[in-house]
Amino acid sequence: MPNATRRLALASVLIAASAGAQAQNKQEELEQVDVISTTPFEGSEVDANRYPANVQSSTAEDIERTDPVNMVEFLNTELGSVHINDAVNNPFQPDLKYRGYVASPLLGLPQGISVYQDGVRVNEPFGDTVNFDLIPQAAIADIDLLPGSNPLFGLNTLGGALNIKTKTGFSHPGLQAEAYGGDFGRYGGHVSVGGNSGNFGWLFLVQGMEEDGWRDFSDSEVLQLFSKLSHIDAGGETHLSITAADNTLRGNGAVPRRLAEERGREQVFTYPDETSPEMLMVNLRGVRDLDDRMSLAWGGYYRKSDIDTFNGDGSEFEDCAEELPAQAGNLCEEEEGSDEPPEVVEDPNGEPIPAGADTLGGTQNTSSNEQEGWGVNLQLKTPGLIGGELTTGLTYDAGDSDFASQQEVARLTAERGTVGSGFFVGESFTRVNVDNSNIGAFFLHRAPLTPDLEWTLGGRFNRTEITLNDRTPAFATEPGNSLDGDHHFSRLNMTSGLAWEVSRQLTFFGSVGQSSRAPSPLELTCANPEAPCRLPNGFVDDPPLEQVVATTIEVGARGGTRNLAWRTAAFHAVNEDDIIFISAGNRFEGFFDNVGDTRRQGVELGMEWRVMPTVRLSADYTYLNAEFRDSFRVNSPNHPNREPNPAEPDEGQAAESAQQVNSGDRLPLVPEHIFKLGADWEASDRLRLGVDVVGNGDQIFRGDESNTDSETIDGFAIVNLRGEISVTSAVSLFARVNNVFDTDYETFGVYGESDEVLDGPQFEDAFRFIGPGAPRGIWGGVRVAL
Repeated sequence: MPNATRRLALASVLIAASAGAQAQNKQEELEQVDVISTTPFEGSEVDANRYPANVQSSTAEDIERTDPVNMVEFLNTELGSVHINDAVNNPFQPDLKYRGYVASPLLGLPQGISVYQDGVRVNEPFGDTVNFDLIPQAAIADIDLLPGSNPLFGLNTLGGALNIKTKTGFSHPGLQAEAYGGDFGRYGGHVSVGGNSGNFGWLFLVQGMEEDGWRDFSDSEVLQLFSKLSHIDAGGETHLSITAADNTLRGNGAVPRRLAEERGREQVFTYPDETSPEMLMVNLRGVRDLDDRMSLAWGGYYRKSDIDTFNGDGSEFEDCAEELPAQAGNLCEEEEGSDEPPEVVEDPNGEPIPAGADTLGGTQNTSSNEQEGWGVNLQLKTPGLIGGELTTGLTYDAGDSDFASQQEVARLTAERGTVGSGFFVGESFTRVNVDNSNIGAFFLHRAPLTPDLEWTLGGRFNRTEITLNDRTPAFATEPGNSLDGDHHFSRLNMTSGLAWEVSRQLTFFGSVGQSSRAPSPLELTCANPEAPCRLPNGFVDDPPLEQVVATTIEVGARGGTRNLAWRTAAFHAVNEDDIIFISAGNRFEGFFDNVGDTRRQGVELGMEWRVMPTVRLSADYTYLNAEFRDSFRVNSPNHPNREPNPAEPDEGQAAESAQQVNSGDRLPLVPEHIFKLGADWEASDRLRLGVDVVGNGDQIFRGDESNTDSETIDGFAIVNLRGEISVTSAVSLFARVNNVFDTDYETFGVYGESDEVLDGPQFEDAFRFIGPGAPRGIWGGVRVAL
């Protein structure tokens, strides 16, 4: 089936169009057969038409056609059921959402998508996070987005798996270079050189980007390196790849909606907010044919990442004079809505921190996270029962993380930047070492029940061990709040599916699968409601959490002709013992907890239509219903509908910030409607033009789990244009215009408190913060291929 991954139409129209085309072209076949991997490793490829779920695939050519700034922008523009929440507001740090599940670089989010690069799971050991800026887009050869709770892709595959394969000197020989520049002070490009001498291949690539950013104080630099040496002969292939990155990303996060409306959407609340990831990954993989029907795939890797953060924020500290006169002149910690007296803030030596111009108004939160990961895998493919194929495998992955964080009191500048005072808050110091190990054993049996009907049965056993070693200084902890702990999680997950290929123009499929994720070390260190932590900078003792187990049922159909490819699917996914972060009653502290079941279900429709040889249309629509299925109470101290304190009605403080979440309430930050439209026109042999429309419906603010806020994050649709003209057979010029109509839109929303940083009565009830979408941007460049 041609790349049918971006397509919308009503199901009846799609099926009718397909049926009409079949009547006229009974012998017509699709132009190509897409091949996908059923496991993360080489040697498990199958015809995508025989896969029992609504898989989507893209190639390097698809990525180049759309000229994205990175892989995530491509996925958001081109793949169905995908959208983003831009919480950080940096193009390389969005929360990628698929069917309501997330893969994000932010610690503390419930990661529900596993991401693989050439067989290596790149979800980080400490929080299962995914740093997309460490994956060089120009090195990508193929991307498969496999839906559902697929146990074969291991932990965190609750909603799906993203399987990335990189280029080789065999698949992409020659010199390829690209340079571009334009709005937001953004410029960048890449150069790659690949080739082979028959059996030996090589590919070397460097990619980089710098920008000032469209928001204030949001400049970033990205540098990525990739190389691969390959050997291919009649019996198999071996690949050694090295990926490296050294980036500095600045994204200053959500901004009060009222500030954006009054002073401009480029405004930031506080700054700086900087993340500096460095990464090195060495990956050795191979596959050998043992005979005509047997093959052995193997691999081993080492991955090291160092991620430093520096966040300038507002302060929860104030002069003790008003609430604790005996300590006037020292800093005290606010205790909103509490009858307890404020606490004096002490430094690591136990001395009070003085209140003054240099210590009031701001804080600087810094952290470092040094993570190492390594692992091996074996996968054997042999003949199965009734003429089928059996794939079995073993994996071992280990990780070591050293996390450290601290908080320095600071002052705010007139532009709401922070300047450190040299005084550090003693209780903010956190040091923890984490050892992870994951053992997996899996199998997949594909059996042709008839020439047209194929049954698959698979499963994976996971054994996860997490050891926490508390290295926090004694002055920063209270007795009994040790982070030390040993946690063990084991589970066997199964999957089964059917694919009925009525013809090459029509396939029906259905599947059911289970997958799980163990609580991340981050969640385990912050799971005690009696001792809440300051995310992500401070952790406390670690009562156990339950594994999250997801079950997905999916049915659908796909098909088409040479000129029309369509697909449709319905899915129903339930998470048991889902984990969310719950506020402890004020805006600074909280804890992770299992809150019962959540459900994500919906319908996907898509098509790709070659109207004529020079015109291609595509569309995608997803209806997505994501909701809580169990009732619970959650604190939301900055919720606009929080109850006022009767003792101080003019202060707007919360006497009771708890919100009741009921079964049926929508999950925050998940739209009910997601749509994509695309058109490409080959105007001549030299000129290609394209347009994309990307949009989604409204979303619930994070913090409004109770769905009681009358306002939501508005839905939107933005239009992007692109074009390319060939100057010679080797040189082309390209341009892209994002958000052509300069639409104001938001992809993220959360509650916060702005009046302690912003002056003016208009900010006293400005609780709603938004992640504004980028304005119109125009870029152009040159591409060379030799």
